[in-house]
Amino acid sequence: MRLADPMGARVSDRDGREIGHVSDVRLREYAIPARAPADTESRVEGLVVATRRRGRLIAYDHRPVDGPWPLARLARRAARNALWAPWSAVTDHEPPVRLGGPGAVRLTAVGTELAPLVDVHDDWSSMRESAGPRSG
Repeated sequence: MRLADPMGARVSDRDGREIGHVSDVRLREYAIPARAPADTESRVEGLVVATRRRGRLIAYDHRPVDGPWPLARLARRAARNALWAPWSAVTDHEPPVRLGGPGAVRLTAVGTELAPLVDVHDDWSSMRESAGPRSG
């Protein structure tokens, strides 16, 4: 699978209901044990699911925006209905049939069990602050 394959894919929950489309694939960087401290690897953490077809969250789903206030307000509004699907909830992915077409992602969870993206942003912010800079 290529990282771009899930982008735009239709997302169905455990019950087969379509709940949106993949707006972003999130990665997390991990240190590689027994290697130089600067060596890392990236792993898929989860998917951002946009519940509205009208936009792709205008790239403001990438991280919380604190200001200037008009931009922050626009970002909150764009992401207010987006959901977070952890990678562990992804059960199946079908790549697009043709280049540029939408693929399909199926989840082990019901759509109502997924966390709102804005809640996950708060968790990421607190993790980033508590982690501090990496030593090395």
